Amino acid sequence: MRIASITAALGLFACVLGSANAATGPSLPAWFPIKGLFSVNPDQLTAENYGVGSFKIARGTNSDDYEEREVKGHHWATSLYPPGAPSTWERWNGEAAWRALKPQLEQQGFKTVYLKQDPGNSVDATFAKQDASGTSYVAIFLTNDAYSNNLVIVQTAASTLSVTLTPPTAAPEKFGDKDNFPYLSPLPGAKLLTTQSFDGPLDVTTPADSEPRLVGSAYTAKMYDGPPGISNLEFVNVYSNALTNAGWTVTDKNEGDGGGYLYAHYGKNGRDIWAKLSRDVDRWYITIADTGAGLQKLAATCKVALYGVNFDFNKANLRPDSEPVLQQVLALFHQDTGLAGEIGGHTDNVGGAAYNMKLSQDRADSVKGWLIAHGVAANRLTARGYGDTMPVVANTTDVNRARNRRVELKRPACVAAK
Repeated sequence: MRIASITAALGLFACVLGSANAATGPSLPAWFPIKGLFSVNPDQLTAENYGVGSFKIARGTNSDDYEEREVKGHHWATSLYPPGAPSTWERWNGEAAWRALKPQLEQQGFKTVYLKQDPGNSVDATFAKQDASGTSYVAIFLTNDAYSNNLVIVQTAASTLSVTLTPPTAAPEKFGDKDNFPYLSPLPGAKLLTTQSFDGPLDVTTPADSEPRLVGSAYTAKMYDGPPGISNLEFVNVYSNALTNAGWTVTDKNEGDGGGYLYAHYGKNGRDIWAKLSRDVDRWYITIADTGAGLQKLAATCKVALYGVNFDFNKANLRPDSEPVLQQVLALFHQDTGLAGEIGGHTDNVGGAAYNMKLSQDRADSVKGWLIAHGVAANRLTARGYGDTMPVVANTTDVNRARNRRVELKRPACVAAK
């Protein structure tokens, strides 16, 4: 017997889910016949209001001929263990449990829609039942190994969770660490736990990007707890719909078991805001990089990195996706008529020093030229290339090199606030 596994199990299996002792935690549906047949480790139980499960559905009489059907709705998934104390589990017989389980499900109207039996070793089965409320699926895999049995249940249903977002206003909003983002409301029933602010850009790289994509000069992350029973699927779908309805563009999302995140950009109403929403098992997060809000810190910090101002590889011509950030810089010069600034160009350490110096100067000149062409007086701007002489991080990874490839706006003769 597996001593380590038994030790971990002690104290966790005395309570069979569905009994009164498990009333305060997640449990399997009351109709699933678990009493006397199985026990469940609560730490291994997934119970989601709206999730997805995969089920084998037979196409013919050959057990190797089946389709994998993804079903969405109320979702449960768990490992199954023998009933009773772990010291008795050596006598576990998965086939015997199968023979006891099958008629109990059939009495409730379930039909076997897939079955593969390996006598003396394992049973792999799918049950389905259709009624007025929808279709319920049960996938169960039982073996003679007490630690290798599992269960998936889905009752088809639509998600009832929703959130409505207010679009960002024309000017950066004011809010504190104890406040939600004004334009990114939490899910109903969620609780704000912490707020953290970070210097540096937010990484919003997607699989479609050929190089790291960094945005903003700083970002703020808020961590939330609840509501219970949220799946990656529901989390991503609810926020994807809400963000789209509020005028955001969702640039990437993943609703799978290893995902639970989405990136979105808001470039309307004179704003340039990036959002990353992500979740893990117990917590979920909203992270915001607001270019305009970052530029407002120029007076105190003396310089601000303009991540999102991008150039073609080894060239100095501005890419079209630089426009939102440049518009924010332009607005700052219009708002602060006394502002004079240096445009500094910086590269990573790839290439020779002389080449990087010229490239950084050319890129700084390109940004200066764009601002002059859009109405900023030439005498308010200078441009200087620094090459690779002033890295902000070591040039050891692609992301670090992307951080060093940057344009900065700097107030000459400025002394940063302590």
